[in-house]
Amino acid sequence: MAALAVGLWSVAGPPRDVKAQESDLLAQAEALADEGVAGQARQLLARWEDEHGASAPLDERARAWYLAARLAEEGETAELLYLRVIVEGSSTPYADDALLRLGQYKFAQGEHGKAIEYLGRLRRDYPTSEHGPTALLWIARSARLAGDDARACAAAEQGLNELVPATDPDLEIALLEQRRGCHDVTGAYTVQVAAFRDDAAAQNLARELLTLGFDAWVLNATADDPIYRVRVGRRLIEGEAKALVERLTRMGYSPFIVQGTRTTGG
Repeated sequence: MAALAVGLWSVAGPPRDVKAQESDLLAQAEALADEGVAGQARQLLARWEDEHGASAPLDERARAWYLAARLAEEGETAELLYLRVIVEGSSTPYADDALLRLGQYKFAQGEHGKAIEYLGRLRRDYPTSEHGPTALLWIARSARLAGDDARACAAAEQGLNELVPATDPDLEIALLEQRRGCHDVTGAYTVQVAAFRDDAAAQNLARELLTLGFDAWVLNATADDPIYRVRVGRRLIEGEAKALVERLTRMGYSPFIVQGTRTTGG
């Protein structure tokens, strides 16, 4: 009977597979990092690297690089590790987190233009990221210190528009602080992708764009203007609108930037 049990164990493999062990080690290291026990976290991470680093799937490697960046004792080392997540792990769940951290690091270094670049890339490349409003806060702060008050105001306004009310009071307060003293934002942009006389055609294209990750919507026709316009984004900063145009153009669409006051739609 014992021999049979051993034979079955050999066929089925150990009760916990290698992937689970990999994940457990990283989870333990992350927990220690969260508790501020950096030395032990680094030891576990080094053990993970020795045992699993070469064979781990990309998601797990990016997770490890991201954690290593968090634990790095030198800013330059952290920056290189975050860049590795962004470049080699661009398709992983950690890329937008890395871009946010890089933007914040560059802000702390006083490199406000570089901070805006990284945070803008987060907004452009990961439009559904949960960090969108936070990125806009740091764009606003960076732009303010760079002397670009118009951009700072637009970013703060957009962040407040995107933030779900009451979900993050501290972030809302910070965005309101950045918006203080701003006049009404008149330089709000959107991107038009196409126009139709038929509502169904417009809605079909909007759904197509939504499935591709774009914030697509339809500006409905009126009695004076019987055209249905498919647009992407609302109250965008000019730089974001330009980036959207470039991205949509590469995908074969013919978009252009629109600046205007009527932004309601389906």
